[in-house]
Amino acid sequence: MKRIIIVFCCLTILCSKIFAQYENNDNYILFEDDFNVSGRTWDADSYEESGGKWRAYFRGSGITHGSGEHQAYQRSQAVFDDNDEMMLLVADYVSETGLSCDDLEIPDGVNCMIDNDTAFNIRYLSGALQSKQTSFLYGYFEIRCKLPVHKGAFPAFWLWSACNANNPNCDDPHYEEIDVFEYTWRITDSTVQFHCPETTELGDNRCYTAGMYYNTTGGGISIDNSVARVYNRLDDSKPSLDQWNTFACLWMPDKVEWYINDEMVNSYYNADSIPHNPMYLMANYAIDGYADHGDNAYYNANDTMYIDYIRVYQPKWDCGTDILINNQMSLYNYNHGIKSSVTITSNSATPLVVDSNCKIDIMASDSVTIEGPFEVNVGAEFSVTMQKCPE
Repeated sequence: MKRIIIVFCCLTILCSKIFAQYENNDNYILFEDDFNVSGRTWDADSYEESGGKWRAYFRGSGITHGSGEHQAYQRSQAVFDDNDEMMLLVADYVSETGLSCDDLEIPDGVNCMIDNDTAFNIRYLSGALQSKQTSFLYGYFEIRCKLPVHKGAFPAFWLWSACNANNPNCDDPHYEEIDVFEYTWRITDSTVQFHCPETTELGDNRCYTAGMYYNTTGGGISIDNSVARVYNRLDDSKPSLDQWNTFACLWMPDKVEWYINDEMVNSYYNADSIPHNPMYLMANYAIDGYADHGDNAYYNANDTMYIDYIRVYQPKWDCGTDILINNQMSLYNYNHGIKSSVTITSNSATPLVVDSNCKIDIMASDSVTIEGPFEVNVGAEFSVTMQKCPE
């Protein structure tokens, strides 16, 4: 049983902030890109940033992304903007008739996925990012960005399982995907099965969706295996999606929570339908079927998804460890991580003290016990969080 026990034996908390946060929390490893390093480029052959964090295409999906979309991802469209210190994912309308593989740059070993000149109706070149690292297993995922919100724009920030039906080397072939956010014109259309609430106009720039796909048969995605899907509309007092917003998602073994501008908008707590495999991290600007007006005319304007930063806080799992803190030195030298249990106790009448300007975040899966005397002084930060460990 998970528990927190505080024995009030001469316990004095003079001033404490009990909170859960990720920034500067030593229980997490930070993966961060503020795009503020100048001179970054894509390798000519691999489409990967040399020594960096990203590739400019989707491993497993190549430079295109399904027959319902109209873009091919090219490294030229994922732009490191040194002047403004941000990443630009730029979509350009380049063809009225559709592109073929011969019209595109294709990195070595990557599938073009265009069967013939018009099979996928590729009319646009656009930008995408995928993490070169594939070992994101749980964490807090955050992006600050401004979105294109016109007809056909389909920007997204999401996680896609490295273990899925397209990867025969995986023990668990479920299709797994977590959408931190997606914007499409179609979610504001009342003719579709689900749409954004309180929408009064098609193409509302305040509507977006977030949720998961979890398909136990290992097949593709559909409404039937969409989990915890929410269609959220930002209040008119908040910035619209084409202004700066921060989207985030907490993914843990027992919960997934979605946030916008630090406000939780959705949550899910059924561990049986939560992904438990490593995930790629994705940011992309796709062009969906709504770019087609239905009369063989396409939305032909160019636009950009602006990314200020992407941050991932990965948990330090130390679940087989029980910690005893029974003196001031062991308190100050606490080795952070998600433990099985933590016990804080004093061997004398002298209290253990979290002093001013000191920060200690305790995380454990089973129990945290604090037996006084124990003090948290003014200016100190002390928190206790219970978190289930991976099975």
